[in-house]
Amino acid sequence: MTIKTPVAPKAGAIRATEKKTVLSGDEVKTRLRERGETLKSWSTKHGFPYQTVSDVVRGKSRASYGLGHRIAIALGMKRTA
Repeated sequence: MTIKTPVAPKAGAIRATEKKTVLSGDEVKTRLRERGETLKSWSTKHGFPYQTVSDVVRGKSRASYGLGHRIAIALGMKRTA
């Protein structure tokens, strides 16, 4: 039997509420705006390229694997498992 250890999100990651498991791009932008943060500042703070973050939030990238997927998880747009 394998036991999965939960991975703690990075500080400042945007978290989905308990009722809804994932956020849409518009919800991510709203939450950032409420915190007084831009996509550019968030991407810089977390070490992600701005263009890739923007593509994930706008739905231009499917974020199925790799960097886009890691960004979507950090933004609360996808679940880890």
